[in-house]
Order: sequence, then C-alpha cells, then structure tokens
Amino acid sequence: MTSSRTSPRILQRTTARSTLLALLASARLVVPAASVSSVTLCAAAAHAQEAPAQPSAPIVQPTVLPDGAELLRKALDRLGGDAWNAIGSFESVARVETPMGKGRVAYSFVAPVAKLPAAHLLVQTMPGGSGSATGAETTLELGVADGVAWMGEPGRGQPVEPAMAAELAGGGDLITLVRSLAVRFSDIRTVGREKVDGRACWRLAMTPIGAPAEQAPWSLFLGEADNEIVGLEIPPPPRAEAANAPVAGGQSMRFRRWEAVERGTRAVATGAPGTAPTPAPLVTFREATITTAGMKIDMIYERVAVDTLAPGSIAAPASVGRAAPPGR
Repeated sequence: MTSSRTSPRILQRTTARSTLLALLASARLVVPAASVSSVTLCAAAAHAQEAPAQPSAPIVQPTVLPDGAELLRKALDRLGGDAWNAIGSFESVARVETPMGKGRVAYSFVAPVAKLPAAHLLVQTMPGGSGSATGAETTLELGVADGVAWMGEPGRGQPVEPAMAAELAGGGDLITLVRSLAVRFSDIRTVGREKVDGRACWRLAMTPIGAPAEQAPWSLFLGEADNEIVGLEIPPPPRAEAANAPVAGGQSMRFRRWEAVERGTRAVATGAPGTAPTPAPLVTFREATITTAGMKIDMIYERVAVDTLAPGSIAAPASVGRAAPPGR
C-alpha cells in the first residue's frame, strides 16, 4: 500500500532523470529526477564525438595478488579514513558539462545532533525542460530534514517518504559515494593488474551491498604505486532490471585533482585544554569524468567543505508542511 505521505503523482511524472543521477543509478545510489529526457540523452550520445576505447597493453600479472580489502583501506586512508565520520556537515557544489549544455549539482548534509536527525539536500540544475531549445534549465531538489522529506522544484516540493529521500539524496553525491566505498560494497577482492590511462593500477572487483544475485561486480582501479583512486567501472544492470534502468549500458568514471577540502570552525571536542585541536586532513577529488554510451560528462567541483553548516540549516519548504505523527 502506498503511504499517504508519498505522492504517486510526483513519482510517476518523473519521466526523465538528470545526467549525473542517471549515471549513478546502479545499486540504489541515486535519485530519480526530472531533468533530461531519455530521448535527449540517447540523441546526445549518438552525436557525441568520443574516440573508441583502445585496448590496454598486456601487463605482467603477479603470482600472488594483494588483498583487495586492504588496498581499499589504504586508498580511503589517503582521503582521511575514519575522520570523515566525525564531520558535522558537508557541502559540495559542482559544475557539470555535458553534450547538451552546462548544469550544476549541489549537495548538503548536516549530521544528527541532539533531537535533530540527519538532514540532506540535493539540488540539480540541468539543461532541458520545455524551453530547452532556447537554453532553458530545469532545477529539481530532493531533501529530508526534521522528519520531513520532499522532492520537486525549489520552494514547491511535495512530500515523499523520509527513508527514501535520505537514501537517495545521500547517494546522489559522487564524493560521498567514493569516500564510503568500504561500507557500500562487499566481497572486495583484487583480480589483477591493469593499465588505466597509461597508469599501472590494481583492479578490484566489488559487489554493491543489497544488489540482486545476478548483479555483476563493479571494478575499482587503484594506483599501484600510491593507492590513489583512479576510477570506477559500473557494469550494465541485470537483464531483469534493464528495461526500467535509466542507463542500460555500463559506465566509466575517472577521478583527478585530489585536494584537501575546506574546513569550517565547528568546535571539535579533542585536544588538550586551552589548545586549538588540529583536525585530521580530509582529501577528495575536484574533477571527475563520467562516460556512458559514448557520451562524456565532466564534473568540476567549485566547492567542497566540511563543518560549515549549523544544525537546522536545512529546512523543508513551506509547501510540504510538518511531518506526520508517528504511526501515520
């Protein structure tokens, strides 16, 4: 039975998905969103001038492969490891460049504190919509705050299930996905060495937690010399789900320009009395290229910051109203 707080009209009228979120839709990591129609995506892919992939040169395989889970741990430690779990808030703003035009994706998260649960807000602006021929844009937001969840145009959102909104909004951020690989995937194992863009890498296979049994594993590429996260390869969806999948084929992601994130002034309860604590450095990529069906999407992060948002700074629009009482 559909909950009274879920709007079937909002969900059913989602006849399209944004470029970025469609690319991340595997393993329930992403948000359904009305931005660019599947027809537009296919047309853009058909006209994209992408050079065919070149086969990798043969590379000598070691007799004994290193442990995949340990390689991933070292890669995530380079980014800050468990220090990410101590942040009070997170913000990312990315410029998105696609064959259809330019867009923008912004994600905010505020950690739970006192009686306030965690809050998420994802706002996308993508080329498309009824006026796409004249360069019009479509903006959609999805959020959850203080037990209230919504999706729709900014200021005009309609209620959706809070659990769904939290899962989808959190999964819509590519940086959050990469830094949390260890908790989103299982059966992590090293399958061999491979050259990626001329760089010697370890190739790891891993299965999204909760994925159907027929789901092929994802591939993660880590620099052999430094354990840097080089890229991800996402396989096509299982045949049984392909008809309803926003992206029918596989997807490739490459990450570049790793830099420290900006930090706010939120107090950290560590360090000796009377001294300013020194937070652990947090690092992430600032550029990503996503390729699917011959179409290339570039993401350039203009802002990545932690501990800059106060509790309660993410709030539901007036169009949504208060949360339903427990048990409703």
